[in-house]
Amino acid sequence: MLSFLIPSLSFRLIIAFSLSLILSLLTGKICIKIFKNIKFVDYVREDAPYSHSQKRGIPTAGGVFIIFSFLISFLLFVNLANRWLIVALIVTLYLGILGFLDDWIKISKKSSRGLKIRYKLGLQFIFSFFIALYLYFSLEFNTQLFIPFTKVKLDIGWGYIPLIMAVIMGTSNSVNLTDGLDGLAVGCIIPAAFVYIVLAYLTYIPGGKELAIFLAICVGAGFGFLWYNHYPAKIFMGETGAEALGGALAISSILIKRELLLVLVGGVFVIEALSVFLQVASFQIRGKRIFKMSPLHHHYELKGMKESDIVIRFWIVSILLAVSGLIIGLFG
Repeated sequence: MLSFLIPSLSFRLIIAFSLSLILSLLTGKICIKIFKNIKFVDYVREDAPYSHSQKRGIPTAGGVFIIFSFLISFLLFVNLANRWLIVALIVTLYLGILGFLDDWIKISKKSSRGLKIRYKLGLQFIFSFFIALYLYFSLEFNTQLFIPFTKVKLDIGWGYIPLIMAVIMGTSNSVNLTDGLDGLAVGCIIPAAFVYIVLAYLTYIPGGKELAIFLAICVGAGFGFLWYNHYPAKIFMGETGAEALGGALAISSILIKRELLLVLVGGVFVIEALSVFLQVASFQIRGKRIFKMSPLHHHYELKGMKESDIVIRFWIVSILLAVSGLIIGLFG
């Protein structure tokens, strides 16, 4: 809306980030109070580490105020004539709404079990397929795949369709799996998103620069949420926030043609998801578990590490991976 009055990309990025942060801080305080009053609270998994029993009753679905803060800033400061931004918005909102449905079912049932996995994955699959088709047949979108560590670009043609689907579904679900400790997921999202802010700002892809503002808004809302979600958390992100932020990161990497780099930049999410896959596969094949519990952060909890120590160390790893990814993205 204000993009026509404020043509400077840098200025809009700073203002949009600031507004998103302020809105997130303000609405977060309100949401915590409202959610407590209406019993919109978390129900801890029965098989969760014992220390998590004290988390029962903490407000959840904090992604609601992340999305609210994001949406206001988005509508005010991005160029709504940019098709890539509309695609990014649709992906973020759809996954956020799907996540909210999951949170709502858990709260309604007073259980840690929400939307059945097959339904959730099915809805994600259908949605990501249509997004992939739309992008594939868009004249502005090319199917050249940038290979990190090289100057090589491969034209993979229709192969871009399953790639887009894998990135969207994989990232959103990996972020969700990581969201198991106070501040962990959002603290790892922020450095990863920062990398793509820089890459989007410097990209030569038509319309791609505006994605820097889109991601800056996500980071602003994320910082505001972290204010309340750091240990000990006053509110949880829930599926609502995890799915939305994961989707925002995924679609941004696709639109600026740096999808494969996300494996490194979002390495913490990859490791967390991989730990779940290996745990399930090992138990099905060998009847034995590799980890005390998956995702990986729970393994370290059961080994006796403090929750705050695990989170800080994961943040450090995330920052190091983000810095490495940024260097490769700029000079690789």
